[in-house]
Amino acid sequence: MIDAAARVLRQEGMGAEMRQIAAASGVGIGTLYRHFPTRDDLVHAVTGTDLAALADAGLPVGGTAADALREFFTVAIAQLADNRAMVDVLTTGSPADEDVQRCIAHLTRVGQDAVDRARHDHTLAADVTASDIAYQLMGLTRVAQLLPDAAPGTVSRHVELAIRGLIASDVARSSRADATSP
Repeated sequence: MIDAAARVLRQEGMGAEMRQIAAASGVGIGTLYRHFPTRDDLVHAVTGTDLAALADAGLPVGGTAADALREFFTVAIAQLADNRAMVDVLTTGSPADEDVQRCIAHLTRVGQDAVDRARHDHTLAADVTASDIAYQLMGLTRVAQLLPDAAPGTVSRHVELAIRGLIASDVARSSRADATSP
């Protein structure tokens, strides 16, 4: 039942009907409600696993802070883009929601790791904070929700736009020069 519910919610997002989920699960609506008394119970059971996976993710080892953030953002957003329900939970939930709070706290820790790394490699702008990084990823989550085409190239482009806003200006100039060199 969970697998079928997860498929429907990933494809349809929070707009999925409980009857549609029950039908995909091969059970009646009453059976679905016996296992999950509320829609929130079902959504939490489905998205909780995905949020836990996101909460376990961290910056890749090695590389600069900017490169590590680029990879982390790209992987996270690509995973989220394939799960409309989780994106809906993260983008429409209140900042007071427990799941959203946990996600922001985790992303802030990841952001702090990047800020700490940048103290040595100077690839992030000096005024970038761990919270800035967390909220950039949350903003990208909203972008992923709005993208008509969440193809990897589209996701990468938006990740790159966000990273440019976080990196040190001399690194940004160097990256632009490298991109325009023959």
